[in-house]
Amino acid sequence: MHLQLLFLLFGWILSLENLIGGTPSENAASIIVIYNISDPNSKVLADYYCSARAIDSAQEIGLIAPMSEEISRSEYDKTIAAPLREEMVHRGYWIVSEDEKNHPIIEASRIHYAAVIRGIPLKISQDTNSYSGDNPQLQPAPFGSINAASVDSELSIVGLYGSQISGVINNPYFVKNRGSNHKLQIPPSLLLVGRLDAPSVNAVKTMILNGVKSEKEGLWGWGYIDLRSVTDPGYIQGDHWIRKAGEVMRKNGIPVLSDDLPETFAQGYPITDAAAYFGWYWESINGPFLDAAFRFVPGAVASHLHSFSATTLHDTAKGWTGPLIEHGASASVGNVYEPYLIFTTDFGTMEAQLLSGLTLAESYYAAQPVLSWTSILVGDPLYRPYAAFHDPENKNNSVWNDYRQIILAHQGDVLAAAHDLGVRARESGESLYLEALGAAQYDAGVPVAAGASFSDASKIAKDPNVRFRLLLEQARVFEKRGKPERGVSLLAKEASTITDPIQKSLIFAWIARMRPIPLNKTRRPTTQAL
Repeated sequence: MHLQLLFLLFGWILSLENLIGGTPSENAASIIVIYNISDPNSKVLADYYCSARAIDSAQEIGLIAPMSEEISRSEYDKTIAAPLREEMVHRGYWIVSEDEKNHPIIEASRIHYAAVIRGIPLKISQDTNSYSGDNPQLQPAPFGSINAASVDSELSIVGLYGSQISGVINNPYFVKNRGSNHKLQIPPSLLLVGRLDAPSVNAVKTMILNGVKSEKEGLWGWGYIDLRSVTDPGYIQGDHWIRKAGEVMRKNGIPVLSDDLPETFAQGYPITDAAAYFGWYWESINGPFLDAAFRFVPGAVASHLHSFSATTLHDTAKGWTGPLIEHGASASVGNVYEPYLIFTTDFGTMEAQLLSGLTLAESYYAAQPVLSWTSILVGDPLYRPYAAFHDPENKNNSVWNDYRQIILAHQGDVLAAAHDLGVRARESGESLYLEALGAAQYDAGVPVAAGASFSDASKIAKDPNVRFRLLLEQARVFEKRGKPERGVSLLAKEASTITDPIQKSLIFAWIARMRPIPLNKTRRPTTQAL
């Protein structure tokens, strides 16, 4: 290595010490903002983001790229990868040397994050052509002959200067089962990429502003987890990830409601004050989220695990990632093509990292095992959803923070806080304390106690939607206890008081599922072919 390069490298290391792992304002100096010159709105959004985040507009990089969401591998190489590498070197963001085979190596980088703006293509289609000159540094773990990928996942490793396109590459920032507060230094050749994209330009602006606002005021509300209750070894991991997300939220004082029915949340199920949502497995957005009036709490983190959840981000009804952002979420994770479960994002690890105070990008990459693949992160990469949780000067007087402080006083054990939660519910007349307790008791396998908590909560609940949800929760407890007839009786008794046709339809659907089949009505087996 040349002596001059050594001096430059030493200077870079000193200047980077205050950037790596700093506060959001410091991180703003270590991000590039990539937009498409061909799309006027892309530049508008890039400027808007820089203004909201106090990022120097000189850190914007404009590329002349196709306008379509899907592009070919050659288009990616020509219009995105090559010009971006050139800009990174030209601007002095990267210090590059060469190995003995004259292959470029990034020795140091002052850039660790990349915000990809709406207008930059989303995904790279499968390529049947063979690529030569593979970079041996990549050491890929080939998976069949698949080379389709998300643009963002490829941008993460653009600093490797590689042309390998078949198979996944192990993510150096991912550490399986690492502690929630364990932070890694970002390798110089790695970019932590977040995409600011949605079905509409206004939704992107809202996502940005809500994130900045939530950092200051706090992200308060319910956490919702939607399990499938699968037992198949090939799929059960998805349930484990989502259940872990619920567990870590509870431990950190966020009230959690879970659905353990195989189906997704049904239309008419009251999802109120949703600050977090993790679920699976339906192709496109459905249930309560389809309601045109539904909105997440500003700053919410919401993801639905499906192979094609992000095949497009510009349709309000196709997939999940784009529609969730359109309905007010500020962060989501999706897949542009089939990812296979073992290569998808661990929602539990991601939520744990977020709650520890890390940025959205750090948390996602800590939970994403492979790169050069199909996953994407949608959201401001610098966003810290739970920054207020770690701010000693943040004095929030809401019922949400009061609940949180009670749980933290009991070391994150909701069941141990049962007495205090009951007392506070009676003092305040707020049903949240008891509903959150009942949900934790239900998930802990103590349905009798859960039923009592839900019943007590229903007596003080003021919001009609919350009262309806508590009705469903009480009926579900009876079903779980092996007494579905009592759940049916409860639902049937209340059905006449429900005026909303969608909610009434949901009650009848639950009654049909839970109603015991009389023995004399049991269908006889038949030998007729299906």
